[in-house]
Amino acid sequence: MSTTSIAATLYQLQTLDLELERLIAEQQALTRSLQEDAAIKKIRSEHQVAQQQLQAGLQAQKEAEWTLEELGRRLRALEQRLYSGSITNAKELNAVQQEVQHLRAQQSRQEEMVLEMIDTTDTLQETAQQKAVAWQRAEDAWKQDHAAQVQRQGQLESKRQELQQRRDQFIVGIDGELLKRYEALKRTKQGRAISRVEQNSCQWCRVILTPSELQRVRVSSELQACSNCGRILYFDRA
Repeated sequence: MSTTSIAATLYQLQTLDLELERLIAEQQALTRSLQEDAAIKKIRSEHQVAQQQLQAGLQAQKEAEWTLEELGRRLRALEQRLYSGSITNAKELNAVQQEVQHLRAQQSRQEEMVLEMIDTTDTLQETAQQKAVAWQRAEDAWKQDHAAQVQRQGQLESKRQELQQRRDQFIVGIDGELLKRYEALKRTKQGRAISRVEQNSCQWCRVILTPSELQRVRVSSELQACSNCGRILYFDRA
């Protein structure tokens, strides 16, 4: 086999390897994106916080309403005593009247507090509903995208296995020492062990080859490497 044919074989192997690398990189990117989206986690967390705040607000409102009911019950009991005529002692009557006034003032303040809490819980309820809707929409969008990504992942894996099988079959006909040289260069040359000669230049580093270098690439019995980047040069006679 001529050196040109050998270089062409290695170039074809490199083309297979680059496509395999591209597929694997896309698979890895898909694997990462198949994990739950950070935005969804954020929206879900916000929804949970809104729900907790709503529950706390509802509980505070309920307790305020209980307090208002208790004040009302105490006030009604005192007013009943006050207007029933059962109190004949002037001092006791005055004390009950003062207590009634005090309870009425408390009741008024408590009513205002309850109304404020109702407004607050209404706002919290609206916020929680908005967060729930946003979360559901994000979940639906993610599930739809997830299904498409899972399908794409399967396609990529089938293609990768097909390419890997082609590569395994392809390297059977390559000399072992030559393959070792190729693999070593690939590891140290950013995955590009072979560089095509285009317009009298190394395709990778764009250094122009001298006439004697071009001649050796075309007719030498040994593989030639770029004097600048060290990659094996491949001259396509087509």
